Amino acid sequence: MDVYVVDADGTGLRRLTTSPGDDFDPSWSPDGTRIAFRRERSGEPEIWIMNVDGTEQRRLTDGLSPAWSPDGSLIAFAGPSGSSGIITVIRPDGTGRRTLPHTEGGEYPSWSPDGTRIVFNSNLTGDHLKYVAQADGSKVVGPVGGGEGWQVDWSPDGRFILFTSHRDHLDNYTDVYVMRPDGSGVRRLTQQRAYSPAWSPDGEHIVFSAPGLFVTNAGGTGAIPLPTEHVGESSLPDWAE
Repeated sequence: MDVYVVDADGTGLRRLTTSPGDDFDPSWSPDGTRIAFRRERSGEPEIWIMNVDGTEQRRLTDGLSPAWSPDGSLIAFAGPSGSSGIITVIRPDGTGRRTLPHTEGGEYPSWSPDGTRIVFNSNLTGDHLKYVAQADGSKVVGPVGGGEGWQVDWSPDGRFILFTSHRDHLDNYTDVYVMRPDGSGVRRLTQQRAYSPAWSPDGEHIVFSAPGLFVTNAGGTGAIPLPTEHVGESSLPDWAE
């Protein structure tokens, strides 16, 4: 598994990493110049950073699920804490690492557009539940959104949060849902066993896996497949300008 980029119209597919292990779960920096991603060489997850052309790859820290803050000054991620993760933030140069209290079991963090809050899911109770933490660590609210869900992504305008859930499936299949930041107004957006959604920068479209990559409008209709059939599994996409 490696990190690829593709234009939103499905053209320009190119490979950025060539790994003996797995490279995945990428996150674009807000200025579009760098990508943070998860690398696994010996079964242990690490956060790495590279330029958008794949050059200057360097290890940042141990952990998974990286997400840049809106101003690019911090990266939130799921840091190891014994047998469970904990939401952690760090500067891109590796300094200033700190954990957020009461976020044990946390993964897939996503920042609010103003950088003051982080939504994440936690599996500490045995199910994936969604929480919202103040980025300064002062408070955690949740669970929100009426039950299980994970792979969250905050909309660019701050009004909605995407997530993956199998709440309407009797098997292990999933679909993509949306809710307000307070957990109200949950709506199902897809009907095609979808997962790992991400907003476009203008909030007008959503990319998701099903498997393969699809782009739909923000209401969940008009899904168009992207031609990524030759790269193997396509999941955990992120979108940049």
